[in-house]
Amino acid sequence: NFRMTDIQAAVGREQLRRLPGMLALRRDQVDRYRKLLADIPGLHCPEPPSWARSNWQSFCVRLPEGVDQRRAMESMLAAGVSTRRGVMCAHREPAYAKEPWIGSDLRESERAQDRGLILPLHHGLTVAHLERVAEALRKACNPKALKR
Repeated sequence: NFRMTDIQAAVGREQLRRLPGMLALRRDQVDRYRKLLADIPGLHCPEPPSWARSNWQSFCVRLPEGVDQRRAMESMLAAGVSTRRGVMCAHREPAYAKEPWIGSDLRESERAQDRGLILPLHHGLTVAHLERVAEALRKACNPKALKR
């Protein structure tokens, strides 16, 4: 039964005052990402439902058809941009691979795992950082640029 101390609570309350500003900044960053990435054919950016506002804990794009996720990640890393896969499917993990997933159509989950890419998103990113990420992704989504 872990309980927060009064000092921890006081620090937490003080930190919560910064939350609205941090969320506003993330929403601005996501808006800028959308504008910067709009010209990449076939790239899909997340869109929250009309009835909700996201806190944008992460920004996971879906790569265009034909763009290899691993190669795109490697290309972006070579440009100094760290990314991560967006989704992990439990049924593909070794510990669960032998479980009977009978009757489950998991194609969309698998597509999300194979084509999802989490882009950097945190309150320390500047407009220049976002532009650099967008340019690296634009190059990574160009199949001609990634041919080996």
